[in-house]
Amino acid sequence: MSRIFKISGVILVGLTLLGGLLYRSASVQDMMMQTGVAVMLNSGPEAFDGLQVVVCGSASPLGNNPDRAQACLAVVTPEHFFLVDVGARSPMRIAQAQLPMNRLTGVMLTHFHSDHIAGLADVNLASWVAGRRASMRVYGPSGVETVVAGFNQAYRLDRGYRTAHHGEALLPPSAGPMVAKTFQPGLVWQDDTMTVTSFLVDHHPIDPAVGYRFDYRGRSVVISGDTNTSDNLFAAAAGADIVFHDALARDSLDIMQNAMLESGRTTFAQIIADVTDYHADTRTLEEAATAAGIEQLVLYHLVPTPMNSLTETMFLRGLSDKTLLAHDLQVFELPPESDEVIIR
Repeated sequence: MSRIFKISGVILVGLTLLGGLLYRSASVQDMMMQTGVAVMLNSGPEAFDGLQVVVCGSASPLGNNPDRAQACLAVVTPEHFFLVDVGARSPMRIAQAQLPMNRLTGVMLTHFHSDHIAGLADVNLASWVAGRRASMRVYGPSGVETVVAGFNQAYRLDRGYRTAHHGEALLPPSAGPMVAKTFQPGLVWQDDTMTVTSFLVDHHPIDPAVGYRFDYRGRSVVISGDTNTSDNLFAAAAGADIVFHDALARDSLDIMQNAMLESGRTTFAQIIADVTDYHADTRTLEEAATAAGIEQLVLYHLVPTPMNSLTETMFLRGLSDKTLLAHDLQVFELPPESDEVIIR
């Protein structure tokens, strides 16, 4: 028996050495990469005949978890593709989700804090390279024109370099600059199957700040953006299938603030204290959501950004099992004319 083990061990070592040698072979490396690229190109998301929301960013600026990008939600149907906010690292999540950048309908901004707009240039470039042939439209309340003009100016040289390198047929210059679409709260966008409306939220002193409601073939999704608990939001969200709501974990923040004070970091302690009055305390949301007839409450733009399972558990403290904590690359699917919500 011991001889069999020895022979088996020698064979295993030999196979390991052979595998290592093959791995260093240029022809084997090329074959493995060709296979990997083919798998990647043929492994896009399955087509879904309904309304999808893909979480491309669930974090807030308070905390730094590489598994969570800053605020970004994708709303996708067979005919539409909107991005709501594009915070830092969200373009990476958009790419990982293999979203159809060539048919991006537009970006909708809730307000103009840096963690909601930082990815605009990368999203614009990605959709331009993917084949978009008209300027990317960026929707937002008053002030969006300033944001878009600033990005267009900052990236003007970059766009010129890329067109000069790749040619106007591939990257038409007319499609490079973004176009701002300013609106007043109310109807933002509409076609035969989709209606997008906006409403004011409470993110004082940021004014205006808005949320959005998407209605498509009998299904509805509401996205809060940054806000305190707001009667206006829940009135606009009445009867919605899903509400993605800004959320603040007060217990975690109190611990962080006390630790900062004890360590003499008074400036950061004050910032934490300031944050608490313009985000929604988690324990104020469920009752309002139930009263508004909302089927599913999902917390995102998490303040502070959870770093591990402990802080995620603390975030859900005092909430029912029905309320969910969003995670990056999570997908919510709503089949048309149905009550079903599929989460994967």
